[in-house]
Amino acid sequence: MTAINPSELARYRHDLEVVRDTASQVIKDFGIFSIEITFSGNEQTAYEELKQQLIPELLKLYENNYSKLQSLFYRIDLPEKKFRELPTTDKSMFVDGLADLILERELLKVITRKLLSGK
Repeated sequence: MTAINPSELARYRHDLEVVRDTASQVIKDFGIFSIEITFSGNEQTAYEELKQQLIPELLKLYENNYSKLQSLFYRIDLPEKKFRELPTTDKSMFVDGLADLILERELLKVITRKLLSGK
């Protein structure tokens, strides 16, 4: 399968079905680790809304349970190379970047499923 370029990715961020499915995927994956993430249903603010919930949860895991954080990466299928490239000198920058990577990966999973199903 061909990689999705950034402009295509941006287009899907405005597809209401993809936005809802991405929020559901995030909720499901974090829920497996007993981390509650909610979604108001507002597709226009979905990514920022999700990101603002992920940041404090990721920070807690980073500071208190790194092995659980690594398990979450595995569950989400976040390539180790990607999060290893994030700056680690500033925790807030690290978890902000990590939240972006997670949302991008979850979005890609949803898009891939959509493309493979032919919808």
